[in-house]
Amino acid sequence: MTINDERDTAPDTGRTRTFWSGKSALVMPGLLVALGLLLIFGIVDMELADDSELFGPRSFPAITAGFCFVIAALLAISIVRNPEVPEAELSSNWRSTGITIGSFVAFAVLLVPAGWIIAGAVVFWGVTVGLGSTRYVPNILIGLAASSVMQIIFSGLLGLSLPPGVMGMF
Repeated sequence: MTINDERDTAPDTGRTRTFWSGKSALVMPGLLVALGLLLIFGIVDMELADDSELFGPRSFPAITAGFCFVIAALLAISIVRNPEVPEAELSSNWRSTGITIGSFVAFAVLLVPAGWIIAGAVVFWGVTVGLGSTRYVPNILIGLAASSVMQIIFSGLLGLSLPPGVMGMF
């Protein structure tokens, strides 16, 4: 039995397969390319003094844009090579969607009064719970560690201050 024989004996779902069957996920690489182009436009449009720093305000958007383009290309290749045709009866997981959106809303509400470190930990924890994790304590500790590292990177390396919130009292 060859690969072509396996394809010929696949169950018939009654739908005709075209090139675009199972490739609706190409929307995501398209969004990543659009985000990369938006970042490049922002870099070009940015007005700066003549400081030639290695890690200036243009470096982080440039790195992010580059990652957007690379990930979009890899994702598009993967989708074109291995298209996934969704089943007819799929349902949405509204609980996970609600928890994830709620964690981002909580982040926006808590950012100024509680500060970056706490708000970042809350959004990390909320997304992990929304994605199905039941390890609550380790996730909040990882969120605190990650947001603390981001605070150090932004303030120490980039010279940008993130909202201190209650941490500014100490």
